[in-house]
Amino acid sequence: MDKKGISKLVIVVIAVIVLLVVGVAAYWTMGSGGGDGVVDDGGDGVVDDGGDGVVDDGGTTVDVAGASSLQYKVSVNLVEDSESMEYTYMIKNAETSDMMMRIEMESSDESFIYIINGAQEKVWVYSEGEWMDLSDFFPTYWDTWNSAWEGYRTNLLDWTGVGDWSYTTPNGDTVRIYDINVNPSLADSLFQHS
Repeated sequence: MDKKGISKLVIVVIAVIVLLVVGVAAYWTMGSGGGDGVVDDGGDGVVDDGGDGVVDDGGTTVDVAGASSLQYKVSVNLVEDSESMEYTYMIKNAETSDMMMRIEMESSDESFIYIINGAQEKVWVYSEGEWMDLSDFFPTYWDTWNSAWEGYRTNLLDWTGVGDWSYTTPNGDTVRIYDINVNPSLADSLFQHS
């Protein structure tokens, strides 16, 4: 393997370690979240639920626990190193062995796309303009990202379906989950490298 290939692998391994720490921290602190709870009543004090008991915020109904797919963004501001990270999560076939995850991550100096395909037990990582097949490390990637996903999902069980969901971890990191879409139609091609 040439030096360029080794350096990419080192970057990916370091990123996985950082993400593992962030994922575990997020998982353990998810239960302390709180949304803004603001529902726009049009100024008349009446919230129209259309007669079905579900407040229509212009999105889908809120059934995070029963969702077969989810898409949302996460912004994490780490106090310790003043780092900010942005993730876009796309989950399909949630809570099954065929679950597929696509995580697009951006920090101040790098970006990655992680595809973890439970149906095929494959992992692909996109970095520096290239896709890398890291399927030999499927259990590690699955455990890391599934833990983070479960933490966010568990936290969103209390989401009202309106606005963002934000919280602060015990060590002072701030987390915001936003652009939340329950049961979006996600193409299988999103979970394959191209």
